[in-house]
Amino acid sequence: TFVIITGGIDLSVGSIASFVGIVSANMMVNSGVGAFPALLVGLALGFIAGGLNGVLITLIKLPPFIATLGTMSVYQGLAYVVTDGQPVYNVPQSFVLMLNSYLAGVPIVVVIVIVVAVLAWLLLRRTVFGQNVIATGGSEETAWLSGVRVARVKILVYGLSGALAALAGLVIVARISAAQSEAGAPYLLTAIAAAVIGGANLMGGE
Repeated sequence: TFVIITGGIDLSVGSIASFVGIVSANMMVNSGVGAFPALLVGLALGFIAGGLNGVLITLIKLPPFIATLGTMSVYQGLAYVVTDGQPVYNVPQSFVLMLNSYLAGVPIVVVIVIVVAVLAWLLLRRTVFGQNVIATGGSEETAWLSGVRVARVKILVYGLSGALAALAGLVIVARISAAQSEAGAPYLLTAIAAAVIGGANLMGGE
């Protein structure tokens, strides 16, 4: 949603989800990393991957569609490289319970969705950063002339998109108790459709 509001598009979210899921699962199963550190590493990796999209778009001036189409293939390829295309099984139960259990009778996945949605709404509607995001999507030149650091806003927005895609990938791993190299791929169109149905204008700024 944030990316679309800026007038961009992120085609790499499914690949980021797959890549982060396979890396974090591999860390836990084959390197003995704990569940929470693996979660944090995964979120950080997603933010970096998304931020790279922002750098390609703002500094190298690639169109968002072209930049994220390219990184989609790169991140998907990296997901295969990490484990030679083999699934990672036997994900620790501590990780599974952290993201795929119940809290007061409510699935933790539902709690995560609600918390993320509320935080995203507050960020978009109640902070200067959120207003800058909308202004950037409305008119980059006007936003820049108004003192908005457009490049920084875009990099942060794509980083946020990557981090949330990473969170989705980690939830998928917890739900199936395994990581697969293409686990996040089917969710790309779902993510874009959800943002548009929710009210984001594909032309940006709204």
